[in-house]
Amino acid sequence: MKRHGRKRPYTTIGVRRLSCARCGQPATCQWQVCADGNLYRPICPRCDLLLNRLVLQTMRDPETVAKMQRYQQRPAPL
Repeated sequence: MKRHGRKRPYTTIGVRRLSCARCGQPATCQWQVCADGNLYRPICPRCDLLLNRLVLQTMRDPETVAKMQRYQQRPAPL
């Protein structure tokens, strides 16, 4: 599986043409991590939720559960 990534953010249309860098499912979101050379990586909705939850837990955010509930109820990206 090819791991897509680029320095500039993908457009909404562009990211939807790619597969998730983690699991290979169709991407709708993107992530950028400093340790990864600041490359924007396409990710699917499921992996986006997993990453958000992991980051909040890693930061020991006391509102992780409430924030994740709100995040899951947001409108899907166009």
